[in-house]
Amino acid sequence: MNSSFAPWPNRSLRTLVLDDDRRWRELVAFNVEMQLGIPPALASNGKDALEILDESPIDLVVSDLIMPEMDGLQFMKRARLRYPRTKIILLSADFDAFPVPPRRLIELGAIAAISKADIAPTLGNLLRILQEATMTEWLGMTERQLVNPRSWTT
Repeated sequence: MNSSFAPWPNRSLRTLVLDDDRRWRELVAFNVEMQLGIPPALASNGKDALEILDESPIDLVVSDLIMPEMDGLQFMKRARLRYPRTKIILLSADFDAFPVPPRRLIELGAIAAISKADIAPTLGNLLRILQEATMTEWLGMTERQLVNPRSWTT
């Protein structure tokens, strides 16, 4: 008897890269795609990023901190009010140039504050951890749905 089971769906983190500098945006997007296997959504300013969040669910935003019009902290505050489950990583080439230190950014809601000089190793490791956590959460929800037949209805 040959039986096979369908594998669990592989659900990658839905990500958005927000940076006003095209080169940095593309570099960060490349790193995200290399780690997760799917390209992230891209935005060059906070307003566009919020519109993307309005249109589709995003698990993680990787945002530059220092940007014109709406900086990364302002974006994070607005995004967290509207989408509290969306996680936000803040990046900066120079945290000393911003009036709020990295530790305080984390206290205010960022899950990490990463120097752009450390993008490849630090962001890569963090993305792997978040991807595993997302799969665990998804599997946990699926298991609860299987245990609770009332959740089977559409």
